[in-house]
Amino acid sequence: MLLAFVLGTTRAGLLALPGVSSADRTRFDALVAEREATARPVAYLTGRRAFAALDLAVGTGVLVPRPETEHLVELFVELDQEGAIPPGPVVDRGTGSGAIALAVADACGAKRRVVACDLSAAALRIAARNVRALEAEGQVALVRGDGLSPFGDDTFAAVLVNPPYVEPGEWDGLPTDVRDHEPRMALVPAQGSVSAMYTSLLGAARRVLKPGGWFVTEVGDGQASTVAGQARADGWECVTVRADLAGIERVVAARA
Repeated sequence: MLLAFVLGTTRAGLLALPGVSSADRTRFDALVAEREATARPVAYLTGRRAFAALDLAVGTGVLVPRPETEHLVELFVELDQEGAIPPGPVVDRGTGSGAIALAVADACGAKRRVVACDLSAAALRIAARNVRALEAEGQVALVRGDGLSPFGDDTFAAVLVNPPYVEPGEWDGLPTDVRDHEPRMALVPAQGSVSAMYTSLLGAARRVLKPGGWFVTEVGDGQASTVAGQARADGWECVTVRADLAGIERVVAARA
């Protein structure tokens, strides 16, 4: 990936190249050395990450978009195509690079306005770069705020969120490239536990959702049954769980 980045080609395109210039090899060696010395994520070294059908700018201050999160977008789009999502805008809470918001905007077209919210000014700067690059200014609006607090009651047709779902006690056991480089606030809940975070998130989502609106969230490995059970106990309907390609239950959706 790093060599393809240096040479301005794809990984498959490397197979057709006759060789590498001395200058390009020097750049490549420097990137590999930095990766070895610091475990800095490859996406931060290249400044790019593919997500769904998009090529996004990423950098320090935003979580690197994961392929698992694409299942959240896919489930929302399926519900929307089935007519399950009521009319109106949707919100991507904690947008980071804007990956979820922009993927939804790309998949749904002009029929859906997307509000991308984040507390981090650094994250919103990167999200704004991606919005401009994808010419999505007319469809994706950026808002700085803490969670869903900036928004009024009965505002959105759906709340989409990849929340911080790493327990505080698990932080030291995370891979070095995650723990030393990606933003802790995007990984560990400020509420002190994952359970408390989801309690707060479900309550906030219900407040801002229109009647019949949907809450769609990514969850950590082993958390789906707990979150789905909590949603059912709180009176949410049509609770749905979606597994990722590894068979891990990764997305929970529920209707208000």
